[in-house]
Amino acid sequence: MGQRQSARSVDRQGGDSSEFEVPKPPTVSIILPALNEALQLTRCLKAIAGQTYPAIVEVVLADGGSTDETRSVASSFPNVLVVDNPRRTRPAGLNAAIAAASGDIIVRVDARTSFAPDYVDRCVAALERSGAAIVGGQMRYEADNARQRGIVAAMTSRLGAGPAAFRREGGQPRFVDTVYLGAFLASTIREMGGYDEWSGGNEDAELNWRAQDFGGVYLDPSIKSWYLGREGLGALARQFYRYGHNRARTIRKHPRSLSYRQLAVPALFLGLVSPRRRQVLVAYVVAVLARGALELVSDPPAVPTLVASFPTMHAAWGLGFLRGITRRAELGRSKMTLPGAAASGSSKDGPAPLSSRWQ
Repeated sequence: MGQRQSARSVDRQGGDSSEFEVPKPPTVSIILPALNEALQLTRCLKAIAGQTYPAIVEVVLADGGSTDETRSVASSFPNVLVVDNPRRTRPAGLNAAIAAASGDIIVRVDARTSFAPDYVDRCVAALERSGAAIVGGQMRYEADNARQRGIVAAMTSRLGAGPAAFRREGGQPRFVDTVYLGAFLASTIREMGGYDEWSGGNEDAELNWRAQDFGGVYLDPSIKSWYLGREGLGALARQFYRYGHNRARTIRKHPRSLSYRQLAVPALFLGLVSPRRRQVLVAYVVAVLARGALELVSDPPAVPTLVASFPTMHAAWGLGFLRGITRRAELGRSKMTLPGAAASGSSKDGPAPLSSRWQ
């Protein structure tokens, strides 16, 4: 049972009163890695401040040595604890924030993301309902101009980013392989050993892979957040290069995590150097232009960036993947060292009810 507080009930005729117990909600810590995110951070922290969940005890921001106004922005909001992230990488920052967090439940957010007011409420409810190790929602996008709208349209299309469930809006709550961001019991993430710092920018997918042994990953489409799209093709290329490179690192460590959708871009690369490269190139160009024609109906100003985004994403992801899969590196796992952290393995008895797990 969870923690409880006593209350007194009096009947309408003024008769004898009796005591009953009202369960307290589990406390929540929100963790946030940041590095020079002053421009987006206000939007994120305002969304956190507007949450309806009654037991958010803190926001732990792990700063990787920002040289802009990130720390000043953070200090202007209440209940924000800033901790240092000397390693400067996102998974290292998440681990530093987890180590400092005091809540029963940890909700991981991103500086470029805003959230529905009931975001935390729904994360807690999904944890209780599912018994999963990690719960989360889908990756929805926002854009401020035509260029960003074109990039967002590419990132949400099957041609651009594949059929992953967390990139498709709608559907029923269900167990999946990965979700956007995520929420988990503090005890669970510590038992799992935290985020794998060797995985680079693929830390969420790597953690979700390991979570399959601790209760699984549960997607609830009612958990709503909005990611602000990249501002240009250069930033998009760098983002997808990191995606490809770090996905390859995860696959090297966990070969069974490889899915068919991650073979699409390598297959395209092979096709472009094969004897049938002309046919492959023509087919690819036709597919890109066809997707652009569809966008022409709904958002003509976004079409040029949309059409340019597809080869940018695919080339950057493929080059990053090739570098990550061939580069010689030690496959060591850098994990948190916290009381109760498990070096490996799973919870053999399965997840306990949430009300007992947050004690």
